[in-house]
Amino acid sequence: MRRREFLATVGTASASLAVTANASAAVTAPVPQGAAVVAQPRFPQIVWTVFSRHLQWLITQDFAHAKPYDTGVVIGAKAQELGFSAVDLTVRQSGLVDPSRADFRANLPSMLQGLRSTGARCDQITTNIELPDATIGSFNGHAVLPEELLQVAHDAGIRCYRWGGFNYRLQAATASQSSQPFGAQVTAQLDAFAVRAEKLAVLNRKYALTALYHTYSGGNGTRSVWDLVHLLERFDAQQMAISFDIGHMVREGTLSAWRTNLRYAMPYVGGVVLKDGLVVRNADGTVGGSFPAAGSGMVQWQEFFQLLLEGGYRGAAQVQYEYDLVGVKGMPVTLNTTFWADHAQFASGNLTAEFMATELRKDLQFYKV
Repeated sequence: MRRREFLATVGTASASLAVTANASAAVTAPVPQGAAVVAQPRFPQIVWTVFSRHLQWLITQDFAHAKPYDTGVVIGAKAQELGFSAVDLTVRQSGLVDPSRADFRANLPSMLQGLRSTGARCDQITTNIELPDATIGSFNGHAVLPEELLQVAHDAGIRCYRWGGFNYRLQAATASQSSQPFGAQVTAQLDAFAVRAEKLAVLNRKYALTALYHTYSGGNGTRSVWDLVHLLERFDAQQMAISFDIGHMVREGTLSAWRTNLRYAMPYVGGVVLKDGLVVRNADGTVGGSFPAAGSGMVQWQEFFQLLLEGGYRGAAQVQYEYDLVGVKGMPVTLNTTFWADHAQFASGNLTAEFMATELRKDLQFYKV
């Protein structure tokens, strides 16, 4: 099946759609005795979602913190104008809701109310939560803990949030160990992190939330997917799941590993992120990567969407933009930047609202066509 044919079956998910790993289970009505049983086709449902970081240029940071309802209206209206149905709201340092700069207990519900008043959907937030005992900010001398945010998020109708934070320890813990972890030493580190994450799973169950661990490429974190599954298989996928970023995963396993990773992880995939990926050899001989505009990298989009179809994926398809380009005045720009309306790129005229809107539409239209 071509990507066009797959997407033709895609509808907008209803407000009650649960973005969980078991969402692909078929719901069937009782069949009268003696009636012929006809196989029903599965129609995957995805929700076109924009990462709100890419819309923060619509307002200033001070405006977002002082007028959260109005900010929500602006963000929701622009998302829909661009062709998105939903927004993943940033609730972290330098986000639209920053727990260290404003009272998130008031600002998060207010911003969500404004955003939803436009008809846009928002049931997902991106946070800097790592573990339940690690602070996520400090406001008015008060250290903000994850549970405080999770309770407010639950009460405001949020269903899932991004979390993460595991990195392999590459130095020996004792003099008798090798300088790098091997074999059982690797899984021991994962198991130790999972023990610490158990308290987060308890909080997720308490507040009916799903924590989505975002997949990345490069560095010393969980990158191979098998290690993420090793972490998560002891938890209920409704509490702890994966945000599968295909751009990062193609950089990690360009030729074929990304397919196996997606199939293997599918029971735990609670969200997908769309961006292209590219592996390159740098001038100094090292290997690196980038995230070019959709369709110009190494992601095999037709196969990716086909696997989502066959795996029964239902949930958000979040579009992210992290490529470099040339602005209106010929100066280079990277979209992997948190822009506010008063950013130097906008003050100089190298970026404009019209220019940004045109760029943001391009990738979304590529995925939809």
